Amino acid sequence: LRDANGETAVFVATDLVGVPIKMVRAISPVIEAKFGIPRRSVMIACSHTHCGPALDHKLSYMLDMKESDWQQVREYQQWLNDKIVEVVGAAVADLKPARLSTGSGRTTFAANRRSPKGVGPYDHQVPVLRVESEDGLQLRGLVFGYACHNTTMSFYNWFGDYSGLAQLYLEDRHPGAIAMFFTGGGADQNPLPRRRLELAEKYGRMLATAVDQVVDRPMQTVSGSLRTAFAEVDLAFNKLPSRETLEADLKNSSRYTRARAKLLLEEWDRDGSLPKTYPYPIQVWQIGRGLTWVALGGELVVDYQIRLKRELGQNRTWVTGYANDVMAYIPSERVLAEGGYEGDTSMIVYQRPSKWKAGLEEKIVSTVHRLARQTSATDSK
Repeated sequence: LRDANGETAVFVATDLVGVPIKMVRAISPVIEAKFGIPRRSVMIACSHTHCGPALDHKLSYMLDMKESDWQQVREYQQWLNDKIVEVVGAAVADLKPARLSTGSGRTTFAANRRSPKGVGPYDHQVPVLRVESEDGLQLRGLVFGYACHNTTMSFYNWFGDYSGLAQLYLEDRHPGAIAMFFTGGGADQNPLPRRRLELAEKYGRMLATAVDQVVDRPMQTVSGSLRTAFAEVDLAFNKLPSRETLEADLKNSSRYTRARAKLLLEEWDRDGSLPKTYPYPIQVWQIGRGLTWVALGGELVVDYQIRLKRELGQNRTWVTGYANDVMAYIPSERVLAEGGYEGDTSMIVYQRPSKWKAGLEEKIVSTVHRLARQTSATDSK
């Protein structure tokens, strides 16, 4: 997207399980150097399909990989980095005058997976951005999201899952248009029931239908300028393990615990200590006067989406999770206090030293508000 003042922003949608910070740090400077687009104006999201390629990513350490496997993964990662830069360049070269509009649909296959399962909270809204040619005769693009794990299936086949199928359905119905999906705060939401291909097809059709129902009726025109902001805040780990604990974990019956202990001991030996905090990415885009788009890193639980939409404007706020770096689950204070997988034990598979320290929700939300104020200057156009 480019506004009348020349401000340019790029949204990259990927059918990947995560967004490795190594990838972001490798390609962001290249995108700025080649195309003049600063870090604050590049949003890299993923669908979180569990049927995509392994990446050069902390999460991949949970896999039982040999060194030859890692070599293959890192070669693929380099290819992917180059391909994303190439795609951004193609998008910039293809800029044309366009009309933008937004709307919101609804679909209902997501269910909160925490106990009591299926009760809530959840957010069934489907935000949609429509990009048309200037004369309105050609639909050029559809950006849409949903707050749900993209995990109907979990098999060893390349598969975009329900979101990939939704994109294919929409592109088939609208020739010449590109459909792009982002995952909302769906870390504690599952498509239920699941594990059958026909269910993935059903959910993909449900999501695509929700998008089409929005597109087929009047939508809110987006006009004005584009403003972007980006920040990193340090989220603290609750309690770092001792070296003795990690050495004992090398003999644990769980291969995930053993893998984490091995990696953390290597970090300890290399750096002299374990990090007490992690730099967490927060991004806010104001698109004209009608849309505040918030992008947060990690596997974001739905509480953040519900809260930010309430506080920033229910019908004008989008929340994207799994963006710019997927380093771990990001629980709300409620989920952190309750514990369980999203609040605690998932940090093992993400190779992190402990769960997060209390206070992360306010730190994240207050930073979002600061960036939203920073980008919400009165529009004169």
